[in-house]
Amino acid sequence: MDLLEFKKFLILIWKNFILKRRRFIALVVEMALTFIFGATLLAARRIIVIKKNGPFNYAAQPIRDVPVFIRNLTYPLELAYVPSKSVVVRDIVESVKMDLNPYLKG
Repeated sequence: MDLLEFKKFLILIWKNFILKRRRFIALVVEMALTFIFGATLLAARRIIVIKKNGPFNYAAQPIRDVPVFIRNLTYPLELAYVPSKSVVVRDIVESVKMDLNPYLKG
């Protein structure tokens, strides 16, 4: 930060302090609410038990078999969007295109 920017920041902090000092009750309430909110979060973290799920094991699905809902379509599917420019994702998409060739246009 430049020296000028730092001075602007200090002036802003001083102005904020002056405004807060004028309304002392509001300052105390804001500080108390901040403390209560933080204490509530910490207490909830201490009391609530966090359950960790996983790892999940799913049965293997054959890649070469096309699902029934795709086989019974009367119109061709279209691959509209691939979310990554990764080589791995591109290879997977190309593999899916080749596997679904009769069902996929484009």
